[in-house]
Amino acid sequence: MPKNDPTRLFGFLIHEIARLLSRAFEQQTNELNVTREQARVLAYIAMNEGAKQADIAKLMDVQKIRITKLVDDLEQLKLIRRQSDPDDRRVKKLYVEDDAQIVLEGIWQRLSDISDIALSSIPTQERKKLVNHLSTVRDILIESNG
Repeated sequence: MPKNDPTRLFGFLIHEIARLLSRAFEQQTNELNVTREQARVLAYIAMNEGAKQADIAKLMDVQKIRITKLVDDLEQLKLIRRQSDPDDRRVKKLYVEDDAQIVLEGIWQRLSDISDIALSSIPTQERKKLVNHLSTVRDILIESNG
């Protein structure tokens, strides 16, 4: 066994928590009529309306071809639309349709519910501190890695 327990290392722990949160979310998405992957793409588009498909792929660390399939699916479900960029008609920007608002509300509510369960043994003030610290870590990594 290594000197430091790898399961207690920050990166391993964060990845494991993300995997478990993702699994919990996936178990509850059937009512939304979207897959976990579709929900994730929809959420990123909602938070970055008007972004190009390639930009969403980069933000999510997903291959462009995979995003294309997911965007196609969301467009078919009438949850998003592609719109030509007025400066370059070859470029398509992504926008959330009005019908997506109910799905997005369901996504945000499920994420909130799962977070409440995951953090249930941590006092409210400590939860806020934890989220603030994790936000700081994210910001530092974005700044240092681009």
